[in-house]
Amino acid sequence: MKRLSAIGLTVLSASTILAACSGGSGSGSGANNEQAQTSGTQAKSKEPVELVFYSPQSGRTVEQFMKERGNDIQAKFPNYKIKFVQYAKGTETADLIASGQPLDIIMSTTSTINEIVDFGLQYDISGLIKNSKYDLGRLEPSVVQFMKDFSGGGMYGLPVSTDIFTLFYNKNLFDKFGVTYPKEGSSWDEIYELAKKMTLIDGGTQYYGLTMSVSHMLNNNQLSAPNYDPKTDKVTIEEDKYKSVMNQFSRFFTLAGEDKAKDMMSKWQDLFRKDQTAAMMAWYGVGLLDTPVGFEWDVISMPYFKEAPNVAPQYVPSYMEIASISKHKEEAFEVLAYLTSDEYQMKKSKEGVQTVLNNPDVRKAFAQNQESYKGKNLKPYAPEKAAAITPKDKFSSIAGGKAYTAFQKVVSGQSDLNSALREAAEAAKQEIEAAKVKK
Repeated sequence: MKRLSAIGLTVLSASTILAACSGGSGSGSGANNEQAQTSGTQAKSKEPVELVFYSPQSGRTVEQFMKERGNDIQAKFPNYKIKFVQYAKGTETADLIASGQPLDIIMSTTSTINEIVDFGLQYDISGLIKNSKYDLGRLEPSVVQFMKDFSGGGMYGLPVSTDIFTLFYNKNLFDKFGVTYPKEGSSWDEIYELAKKMTLIDGGTQYYGLTMSVSHMLNNNQLSAPNYDPKTDKVTIEEDKYKSVMNQFSRFFTLAGEDKAKDMMSKWQDLFRKDQTAAMMAWYGVGLLDTPVGFEWDVISMPYFKEAPNVAPQYVPSYMEIASISKHKEEAFEVLAYLTSDEYQMKKSKEGVQTVLNNPDVRKAFAQNQESYKGKNLKPYAPEKAAAITPKDKFSSIAGGKAYTAFQKVVSGQSDLNSALREAAEAAKQEIEAAKVKK
């Protein structure tokens, strides 16, 4: 795919003003705060314009977008026409740029955000932040810092929602085998002891202590151990901190025997949700929100590493960036300010969407309107401290993929940890160098 990186390069100089406009600290609330969130843009909402949203590398449909946020935006700004272009064959980013399709707001995650840079769609909104007196201090620090780092000190967009990994458990299975439920605030060692008790064969059925999405758990680990460092251009999966993460998770996959490790990695979600043979599952905190399961369950915060007591996993935020080619940047920023307002974040929090705000009232309101979360332990959804978000780019994706392969070899008994990671690191280096040549 041809990269059109020339588009929007002239906007990068705006990053130099970030220091003067990053906003104050503290959560902020009330009428004065709401005014600060949107001041300087109110006049624009009276002018009829079309704002085009786009979510690259995503299967999000028009219907999904309108249900998630589009209808709310349209109701708030009746003079704006809200349009969403679905990512599909013929409407990939290169196609849209080639056809001259207007784009105003790009929707990204930490794993897809590189698309805006690859196609020169990045735009530093620092000037808009300053002019509207928008307070970045209201937002969760780590999700802001990730964007600052990605933007070279500027801000290409704002976080609008987030998620975090938690530990779900099947209460029925623990009752069946007479084992005490996992406790909030547990360490990984304590959960490992529980997993050993819950890994057994009963009536010819294999039961597993804990399953997880290995790739997600490695990429969003609590030690903030990166698989690639863009500053030094170095693959880091052989470093001690990353090895510690690998050792921590790999031991759970060998409890039932190395011959079962493959199923645990490929069917990790079905074992918990469908087969009901896994006692615990590490997954996105809203993982059971939209698709309820047929058993009694609860959730605790992700167990902590002894090296990082009470530190939650990295947040997994969703961002919205203003495209460099947008002709309605001020109107687009007005929408972003609304989507991160106390008013809107409270609404979404009650619906079960994790907030990006520091506001304790908004955080505590999580899932209040969700029947499936009634009576559940909601402490994991408002952690006191989350791990710093590690760099996420095309090269870290390569390194992460090789680390996953190394993990497979270790838990299946094909290799020891050091050898597997050494081989994976070398393969990652070679692929990264090849990718650089293709740029």
